[in-house]
Amino acid sequence: DSPFNYKKKCLLYFPPRVKMQMDNRKMAEEIVRLVGACHGHALVLFTSYRQMAEVRALTDGQWHYPTYQAWRNGGRVIQQFKESGNGVLFAAGSCWEGIDFPGDMVSLLIIAKLPFPIPDPVSDYERRQYPNLRDYINAEVIPEMQKKLRQGFGRAIRTEQDTCVVSILDHRTAKKGRYRSDVLEALPKCQMAERIEEVENFIRSRKVERYYS
Repeated sequence: DSPFNYKKKCLLYFPPRVKMQMDNRKMAEEIVRLVGACHGHALVLFTSYRQMAEVRALTDGQWHYPTYQAWRNGGRVIQQFKESGNGVLFAAGSCWEGIDFPGDMVSLLIIAKLPFPIPDPVSDYERRQYPNLRDYINAEVIPEMQKKLRQGFGRAIRTEQDTCVVSILDHRTAKKGRYRSDVLEALPKCQMAERIEEVENFIRSRKVERYYS
């Protein structure tokens, strides 16, 4: 049992379902809308450093909040983000787990893509232990993704006073998306939204005046 009242403290936002996979440009546009709605205070998590850099470049100049990019061993950059008050941090790797962002510093958590494990010799061996690919995915790949997703989600609410919008941009999590039920199963029960106005209203109703300064 969690001490956190996620239904009150957290809004889970999925962009409206699109027919095509969200490319980097569409992803950047969605991030700009979300950062604007939440007035900065954002952590954007990627599964790929390359995609992180490309999407970051596409958002350049789209807001006035201090913006940071954490590469490997990015402890100094992460500290600068924490001290900024309302900054935006693009990150990957170790930022999915083990780093605390309490208070208002992360009031918007954006997960760019579902964190599926990268194939390696161990996973190739595991795959051969199952009669077909679907059984392997259900038994090994999806649970591993769910575990990493929970770790990433954990960056959002660190104390009982925290409030946060969490957005998952992967098109496979939208309504009727292939992995939507797996994602919802992995996360706590939260309010859900598909309109940016709902994000704006949530932040407006949860944050006090100093948040905007």
